[in-house]
Amino acid sequence: MKIIFLDELNSLNKERKKKLKKLTSLILRKLEIPNNKELCITFVNDDSMRKINEDYRNINRTTDVLAFPQDGPDSSLLGDIIISIETAVRRSNMHNMKLQDEINILIIHGVLHLLGYNHKRKTEAREMREKESELFSYINSLK
Repeated sequence: MKIIFLDELNSLNKERKKKLKKLTSLILRKLEIPNNKELCITFVNDDSMRKINEDYRNINRTTDVLAFPQDGPDSSLLGDIIISIETAVRRSNMHNMKLQDEINILIIHGVLHLLGYNHKRKTEAREMREKESELFSYINSLK
């Protein structure tokens, strides 16, 4: 599995990127994603996220995470996940949790979107939350 991290804010040091890569690999293995897939995770600020959200979804506001699947399920490209660090910081403070845990949840959320999970309907949202919880518990059990 090739996992690429792009950090437009230079907010992650080398050690942090290494830990995130390991965490993401564990999530992908748990979900039985083939090793020949490539995933890109980009960290941006709220202004960049607002622009991306407007350009691709016609929504003129920032959000915490966006996911863009690439080339269908048979492609070597799983997709792109974009995370707003500024929104992640606000949400971690609001939920009284570590920023790292919030980022982990956002990576899980983004990966699930790439795999076709959605939260537009109540049943879909419940299924996605349950899978997020299962994966979050799994990675925390390995610490």
